[in-house]
Amino acid sequence: MDVVICLSAKDHHIVKTNIKCIRKYLQSDEEYIYIISNVKNKIFFSKKWLTRHHVIFIDEDRMVEGLSMQAVRSVMEKHFTCQKYPSWYLQQFLKMGFALSRYATMQYLIWDSDTIPLHQLSYYENGRYLFTVKDENHTPYFDTTERLLGFRRLAGFSFIAEHMPIDVDVMKELIHAIACSDVDGDLWFEKIINATSGKDQQAFSEFETYGNYCMAHHPVIFKSRCLRTLREAGLLFGRAVRKGDLKRLAMMNFDTASFEIRHKPRFPQIIFYWLDRIQLALMRRLKFVN
Repeated sequence: MDVVICLSAKDHHIVKTNIKCIRKYLQSDEEYIYIISNVKNKIFFSKKWLTRHHVIFIDEDRMVEGLSMQAVRSVMEKHFTCQKYPSWYLQQFLKMGFALSRYATMQYLIWDSDTIPLHQLSYYENGRYLFTVKDENHTPYFDTTERLLGFRRLAGFSFIAEHMPIDVDVMKELIHAIACSDVDGDLWFEKIINATSGKDQQAFSEFETYGNYCMAHHPVIFKSRCLRTLREAGLLFGRAVRKGDLKRLAMMNFDTASFEIRHKPRFPQIIFYWLDRIQLALMRRLKFVN
């Protein structure tokens, strides 16, 4: 299955380790990984590296007509009365909008840039998608879904994991349903923004919306499962994680490990952590990356 990763500059190191593991454990030779990011962030990847690992870099402002950072920011500034996070919303719209792009085929797997698979995993078996489920429950997500689609949370679990398999036809159907809602906005992502209260910083989830839409309209195309996911792996090994560290986590029966930037490791791993942060800060100040 093709894999789609939305990338922020802060994750440019960990995503390279991630991609090697994705190619090893999740994909066949002919499948691709699509990195969607600000075009400036392409500086982190050589053409040779991209080719070797079957990666295609996509400019986030050019993938889907009308969808861009500036477009999202503009709508949010008019609607939101609280602190705004346009990049947080944009990456969700990009994961959905990939289905509308020329790169999409029949299905794709959304994957977080800082989450590494630790062994062979399948996301489509016996004609059904495998959705990893958890226990999050954030009310504003479902307030927005109700305004857009007329239903709230339909499952007794959360669809928010670090990955999700997407059926392209179903995602297109969902986007069309949103576009046809009576919420203000000319484009589907504008309607999503305007369907939020405007008072909550995080009021939409692409995972919850897609998962509950499948629950409502396509319940037979998926089944739920639980994986052993370690969200705090960064506290143990930092983002300069080595192959041996990943093998140790796999031997502990974890399926995936996340290395979030907010998790600071102890000495000596903390040295790389701060060197990486300083380098990125300098590159941003010089406007080499976004």
